[in-house]
Amino acid sequence: MLKKLYLLLAICLFAVNANAQTVHLYRDTTVHVTVAGQTLANAWAGGLNGAVFAEMDLNGDNTMDLIAYCSASNRIAPFINLGIYKKSSYVYAPEYVSSFPSNLEGWIRTYDYDGDGDLDLFSYENAGINCYRNDFNSQTGLHFTLITNQLTTHYGTFPTNIYVSRVNVPALSDVDNDGDMDVLAFSISGSWVEYHKNYSLDSTGNAAGFLFYNIPQCWGYFALRSGYNSAELPPVLPGCPLLPANPIRNNFDVDAVELSTGLQEKRHSGSVLLVADLDGDDDKDVMNGDVLSPNVLYIQNCGNLDSAYMCVQDSAFPSYDQSVLLRDVAAPYYFDGNNDGFRDFISSNFFDTGEDYNNIKFYNNTTNNITNVFHHTSDRWLVDQMIEVGTSAHPVFFDVNDDGKDDLLIGNDYRSDANVLTGKIAYYMNVSSGANKEYTFITDDFASLSTTGLLGLAPTFGDLDGDGDEDMLIGESDGNLMYYQQVSTGNFTLAQVNYQSINVGDNASPQLVDVNGDGLLDLVIGERVGNLNYYQNTGTASNPVFTLVSATWGGVNVKKWNSYAGLSNPLVFNNGNGTEMLVGSLSGYIYHYNNIDGNLTGTFNLVDSMYQNIFEPQHCSLAMNDVDGDGKFDLVVGNQNGGVVLYSQNSILGLNDNNHSTDLFFTLYPNPVSDKLYIKFEAFNANEKVELSVRNIIGQEILHQRITSGNISLNTSKLSAGSYICVLSSNGKYYTEKFIKQ
Repeated sequence: MLKKLYLLLAICLFAVNANAQTVHLYRDTTVHVTVAGQTLANAWAGGLNGAVFAEMDLNGDNTMDLIAYCSASNRIAPFINLGIYKKSSYVYAPEYVSSFPSNLEGWIRTYDYDGDGDLDLFSYENAGINCYRNDFNSQTGLHFTLITNQLTTHYGTFPTNIYVSRVNVPALSDVDNDGDMDVLAFSISGSWVEYHKNYSLDSTGNAAGFLFYNIPQCWGYFALRSGYNSAELPPVLPGCPLLPANPIRNNFDVDAVELSTGLQEKRHSGSVLLVADLDGDDDKDVMNGDVLSPNVLYIQNCGNLDSAYMCVQDSAFPSYDQSVLLRDVAAPYYFDGNNDGFRDFISSNFFDTGEDYNNIKFYNNTTNNITNVFHHTSDRWLVDQMIEVGTSAHPVFFDVNDDGKDDLLIGNDYRSDANVLTGKIAYYMNVSSGANKEYTFITDDFASLSTTGLLGLAPTFGDLDGDGDEDMLIGESDGNLMYYQQVSTGNFTLAQVNYQSINVGDNASPQLVDVNGDGLLDLVIGERVGNLNYYQNTGTASNPVFTLVSATWGGVNVKKWNSYAGLSNPLVFNNGNGTEMLVGSLSGYIYHYNNIDGNLTGTFNLVDSMYQNIFEPQHCSLAMNDVDGDGKFDLVVGNQNGGVVLYSQNSILGLNDNNHSTDLFFTLYPNPVSDKLYIKFEAFNANEKVELSVRNIIGQEILHQRITSGNISLNTSKLSAGSYICVLSSNGKYYTEKFIKQ
């Protein structure tokens, strides 16, 4: 009872009430998590499934950083490279996410098309390729400008878009070494590669342009075979068609069905194409990942810059070491991932339906950038430094060992192990001591749940038998609940399958919580459709009976109009003045509701459908606890990638807060302001990382940028009249000042 009282009082610190300060949640990466005694560099980075990688210097230090883009969730994960010799020293840097275009789709590529030394950004758009110029400068930091939403090419007189699909990733490269960027992309049939040569330099003398003409032949004189990621090479393939043929107009890669019908089938769509000089002869060789098979295909170019001619293939690359085997497109990448000066080979699933745990293979380049001999060193590159449980993370806090400190448990939808899907719950013990806040990994299979065959494990805890300890109730993918009784400290046994015959359809996400204030635990369950189910406890504390009150509780539904599901994940809490609720969703946004007390059969008030502007795509699940030990409750958000993200709490109006920094003292003028606000620092350390955030009076972020000098100005002309707050943060401390826009 004392523990539950403490929990209630602590939760009261989380929410906003009439006498409280405005709550601001910020992304926190400072709480330590260890595995086998080693601190994870990026514990709270949120996991990676189906990641597409690209290099870019994000902070202007002339060291290549890393961008991971998860296409299924449209999630950008930037990493700053510390540049430590012979080490993959990437540190998650969420502050750069807002700098990227919000409408990225499908995949990303980077290439310095304009020769200014900054890699530019390319992505899929409307069956084609768009281009964002990288306009980085030391004053404003990273910034992108849309140059074109369609790269066009000439098949004849008139230009048309260079065709690519969401799942066919082109290669951007100076194929002929003439100084401008060319494009190689699979044809609409998916069989052969089209070469779009850039004549910008030839025509204008300026390489920073896009004047593409299709070279009317299949580049390299090869074509993909159907059924497996391998190629037909010359002289088996004597020539190349100009267009996809139907009926049959060519004789390459034609199967028995096609011969019998006289019709040529269009090939699949789903390849990741990489070209680079891998044999040191100056021309471009090929690596390709393909939707039909788990391998990476390597093809050596025996031609020259003017005429590519593919002659040797390795369909089990690298067959001299450990071949790549990944489900759903083993995408190839070629960059220096460990800061030894040699470009390494990395392969990851292009789709998030592939491997979700051992899903990023790293091959160290053991020679140089000419001969390129790769040696397999890791199956979990980068993700081995994160909390990552497979596909979808469902976090919950529970004191497993009864030491007075809440531990972190994370259920998953499943984990793919050798093509076998397994549901598990990971256990991270709270080993914090004093100011040192730390969690350590204990097991990935808490209570041995992997043996049950259950998927979609969403746990919640509460005393269901009245014996004074908390039991475990698990929602599962088929909509049922499983009841596990705690028989001794931290030990659970299955007490009831399909608990009380409750079934909500699919993806049950339960929370045990006293909704009506009668001292008994009730049951709120989210589900696939996106609504909430409310079951009132009409029994007793030792013999609960959960009776359905509403299957559409509060009128809550977090399903977007254009989505197949909602996947609601409820978190009900008391803010000191009454009950409120946050609901995670498939979209990655968090919905905030109040007007719950005294209205349990009515419609709740939707306060915000983008709570705190948090966006953790997709399928976000929520847990609340004082993770950083500052006496304020924080929010842990699980996502589709199998990772978790920590959002810690600051009261941005609290000038007397312990995190208040006198080192960041600054002045604002003029105040009130009309068009331009000037910020001057009394003391500014250029070596210190300082972030500026401008928020409105209810805590919503209006602007966010990196500070690189002691005097800056902000354009406030487009702000609405009213009060705003400047928040300067550095090294976990912050300083705030209020200003008024006239």
